[in-house]
Amino acid sequence: MKKKIAIVAGGDSSEYEVSLRSAKGIWSFMNHDRYDTSIIVIRGTDWQYVPYDGEQYDWEHTLPVDRQDFSVSDPATSRRLTFDFAYIIIHGTPGENGILQGYFDMIRMPYSCCGVLAAALTCSKFTCNR
Repeated sequence: MKKKIAIVAGGDSSEYEVSLRSAKGIWSFMNHDRYDTSIIVIRGTDWQYVPYDGEQYDWEHTLPVDRQDFSVSDPATSRRLTFDFAYIIIHGTPGENGILQGYFDMIRMPYSCCGVLAAALTCSKFTCNR
């Protein structure tokens, strides 16, 4: 069975659009014979799954992510989509300062990048330099 990877993009910084382009790039490099990959876009408290029809992503008809367990309910199929791994590519908050890592730690979802402490420390230049 293929592992389900969520490519988590967006964020609350001015680099929101850069992160979305990065998500599309990462998606294109993934081995789709080995992994089921999806894009999740986060902006503030709005977390959205971007459906893929086999040829392209449908950015107009996104579905909300249930933040209780990082899952998505698809009303068309009555199925619940869950993930095995989160590939975080958010530039800035909440992807680089430890907030998202803390969330994934709490729900026991493995993720790419460093953990909460390293992210929080290195996000603050003052704290990191001290």
